[in-house]
Amino acid sequence: MNKIFLVIVVLLTINCKSQTNIIDIVSRCNSYYNETNGSTYLKDLSNTISPYVGTWKWTSGNREMILTLFKQTKYHYTERTNNYYEDRLVGYYIYKENGLIIANTSGENLLQDYGLSVCFDIPCGGGVETSFFKDTFRGTTYEVSLAMISPTQMKFKGKIGEGTYPRPRNGVIYYQSGTTFPLNMVFTKQ
Repeated sequence: MNKIFLVIVVLLTINCKSQTNIIDIVSRCNSYYNETNGSTYLKDLSNTISPYVGTWKWTSGNREMILTLFKQTKYHYTERTNNYYEDRLVGYYIYKENGLIIANTSGENLLQDYGLSVCFDIPCGGGVETSFFKDTFRGTTYEVSLAMISPTQMKFKGKIGEGTYPRPRNGVIYYQSGTTFPLNMVFTKQ
């Protein structure tokens, strides 16, 4: 009797276990997956994100920018119809001139699904880029890519992209002139 009960419990446990569809984040374009049923995990199997994690600093004369990046493992996206997991790179920055803080995003809630000032995407095939790097001082976002130069240096390259200007009023598009910080910098790991 105990053996039959044990067999039934084991079979039920195996059947009840939810299935997770794990996909390497850099090869997700070559895979079909469901973003709405909670079974997909876009995992950093290729370890693309880890080299970028840490505190990075850029200085030029009296200007300084500190960029701090974190890897969030198995972050659960649940906004709108989304229901999937993904490893992602998020963070914050502090920009200073003459020792005075001009922009500081360190108080942001990094557990939001979207709307973060610093949230990088891993494109198919690798690399790190985003369209979510926000200049909080000017209220403008940029398309930014990061490239490792060495284990201690990282290139930050940004450009103004589509949809990165303030909303048009009366059919006229107003572009924000200039940026708070340079869009081409080389950061050093601290």
